[in-house]
Amino acid sequence: MESTVNYLQILIDCLNKKEALMDRLLEKNKSQQECVKNKEYEDVDWDAFNLLVSEKEVIIDKITEIDDGFEEVYERIRDEVTGNRQKYRVQVIKLQELITRLTDKGAQIQTGEERNRRIIDSIFQKTRQQIKTQRTTINAASNYYKTMSNAVLRAAEDSILDTKK
Repeated sequence: MESTVNYLQILIDCLNKKEALMDRLLEKNKSQQECVKNKEYEDVDWDAFNLLVSEKEVIIDKITEIDDGFEEVYERIRDEVTGNRQKYRVQVIKLQELITRLTDKGAQIQTGEERNRRIIDSIFQKTRQQIKTQRTTINAASNYYKTMSNAVLRAAEDSILDTKK
């Protein structure tokens, strides 16, 4: 019984650590948003943005480790806890509260990630459109110069032919 209480405390500690890491992820999401919000491609500090992505990867790896450890510990005590719910009621309620908070934070993280993805997609879309417009302008200018060059050559040829008559 006492070992089960200790294991439940370990689970509570794991979830508290996970919550702290998720809070850091939320902060990194906000920082990423600040890097790209209302900016053109050239104005974005992509080095800072990529650094935030790397930092988030490290945090996500730690969360994954915690999740794996949580599952392992929970498997050891699942039968005891489910068979004696009243005995471990206080710890189970605490776990449920933490899981609810973590679920909410997970939804906030996903929302932030999606918002950042849409902002970045918009930046890239604008940039692609600008490149397309530039290519169209360059092609139009090139065609104009070719046409004018041909016209000048024809005019020169015509004037040479006219002088021979």
